[in-house]
Amino acid sequence: MQDYKFLRVVRTIFKVLAWVMLALGIVVGAIVLVTGGGAAPLTPDGTAPTPRAAGLVFMLMGAFYFLILYTFSEIIGILLDMKGCCKPAV
Repeated sequence: MQDYKFLRVVRTIFKVLAWVMLALGIVVGAIVLVTGGGAAPLTPDGTAPTPRAAGLVFMLMGAFYFLILYTFSEIIGILLDMKGCCKPAV
């Protein structure tokens, strides 16, 4: 019978990465919102996107990465639970 120890480790890694990505997204987004960043011309007409929009995008992407990574970890948990409930046919 296999214990799938590696999958349990991967599940934990995904959960930790999910929380790290959420924290980084919020912190970086807040820093960009507060400091404002440099106004470098990024569009053909010479205007730059607002730092507020960039900060919000950072926060949303952090939340999106959190959602994806945490979902992966929960899917692995469900699969491991399903494996534990199934009895091999003799």
